[in-house]
Amino acid sequence: MKLQTLLTRDPFTQLTVLAGESGLNHDINHVTMMDAPDILPYLKSNDLLITTGYHLKDNPAQLIDLIQEMAKLDCAALFIKTKRFLHTLPEAVLDTANEINFPIIELPEDWSLGDTVNQLLTIILDKRTSELRHAIDTHRQFTLHIMNGKGLDTLLSHLTNLIRHPVMLTNSYLTPIAGQVDLLKGMPYLMELAQYGYLLLPKSTEVSFCDVHTQIEYTVYPVHKHTNQPDLLFVKGAIGVSDHVNRLTTEQAVNVLSFERLREEAIKQTTRRIRNEFFANFLDQTYSSNEEMTNKASEFGLPVQQEYICAVGEIDPLNEMWIYQSHHKELDQVYDFLENEIQSLAVPCYLFTKGDQLILLLSVNDLIEDVQEFCTSFLELLQLRLSRFYELTLSFGVSHVCSSFFAVQQGYQEAQKALHHTSGWRQPSSIHFFQTTDISGLLRLVPEKELTAYYHQTVKQLRLDQLDEDKTLLQTLFMYMECQCQISETAKQLFVHRNTVVYRLEKCEELLHTTLKDPEFTLQIRTAMRIKQLLES
Repeated sequence: MKLQTLLTRDPFTQLTVLAGESGLNHDINHVTMMDAPDILPYLKSNDLLITTGYHLKDNPAQLIDLIQEMAKLDCAALFIKTKRFLHTLPEAVLDTANEINFPIIELPEDWSLGDTVNQLLTIILDKRTSELRHAIDTHRQFTLHIMNGKGLDTLLSHLTNLIRHPVMLTNSYLTPIAGQVDLLKGMPYLMELAQYGYLLLPKSTEVSFCDVHTQIEYTVYPVHKHTNQPDLLFVKGAIGVSDHVNRLTTEQAVNVLSFERLREEAIKQTTRRIRNEFFANFLDQTYSSNEEMTNKASEFGLPVQQEYICAVGEIDPLNEMWIYQSHHKELDQVYDFLENEIQSLAVPCYLFTKGDQLILLLSVNDLIEDVQEFCTSFLELLQLRLSRFYELTLSFGVSHVCSSFFAVQQGYQEAQKALHHTSGWRQPSSIHFFQTTDISGLLRLVPEKELTAYYHQTVKQLRLDQLDEDKTLLQTLFMYMECQCQISETAKQLFVHRNTVVYRLEKCEELLHTTLKDPEFTLQIRTAMRIKQLLES
């Protein structure tokens, strides 16, 4: 409540401003009545002091010290009943008050201090009641915006119109969510403040700062969610302490934003849990058919025929006693961070969790010349940014190129083996690529389409289709090759007599018109056999 309001309301129209008329612009928070010399320790900013001046009657000049100290405390004004004990104020007091623009207002002798205080308090309460009604109405408007599905952008646009300041909502990593998305353009230093936790003070409800280049002041409000990392509402321009209406309006907007972001986060967490369950079931091969898995993958926007690289990440232990099960909170933070970074980098990548692992599926296309170099640079960038925001490091195991989504199961196994390839303590923020150790691993590097073509060509060239009439012949031939052409071992593996194996092999030679001792033929047969097993896995 400003003093101009007092001067235009009955019965205060009879008040006389003795000094500091240009300073009648404070918003009164409290009214204090005093006739004792030790009042200063009890005064605060925007307090209004009412007195008869009894304790100053023998030394009116002490009023100079009083009003100077009140001005330092940013008090609103001094109401004084001069005719009771002082009769008149010294010119030096009035000159000092005018010099520092501190209001001194004379109360008529027939007014009691009690009635004056009561009327002032009534005016203050009326104004505060009006502000609270405005806050409730504003909260109702913001809530209706959300309930009617108008979204955060509409809410923030309405907030901008009410407080006449541009606003923007970001996440804790300063990625725009809604509002005027270019509000922080040209202020890259904010990212450093955010990553080191200096943008918001602990338990603060708001923080103000001024851009040294533009001299524009900004106010930041935390919008709390279920996590320890709140969203941030940026308001361009200063909202003064005495601007109760705009402050209350902004606070109501923050409350509604907080509930809406909680709702969105709950939906997001549910969707994330469903996606992770799908991926875990896929890795554990619990789906009844490829068709069912294909339908599930399409629900989450995962192209089945796309080539992928699977990277498995784990938070590096802080010490030997560190266990992942007690650090789900850190894992959630890392997931949110990586999700935000992947989105900002616009890299085609899908993120999942399984137990204590973070799993990244990177889409591979023909534009990537060196896949390993691409993966290394991408993962190193994620590791670098993560270490800047959190006191955590992340290590990755990386698979070969998976020919399709179906091959990601094998890629996951490869990435796990690569990550845990060394015994003991691994280096923090390390990246390990799977190294092929057998012919099957080497064949997986060949696209499935080419493997299929090679297999059918080999079957046709070697006329293996001649053995289709009797499946036992093809089975015996493949097992014979796997057993290093040892008849006895072959018979043992097939649970048949040795002579049966000899008969079947002779039959194969007769149908294929070749000898099984030809090394080139043996190599082709074994390669085709491995390819067949790989395609059927």
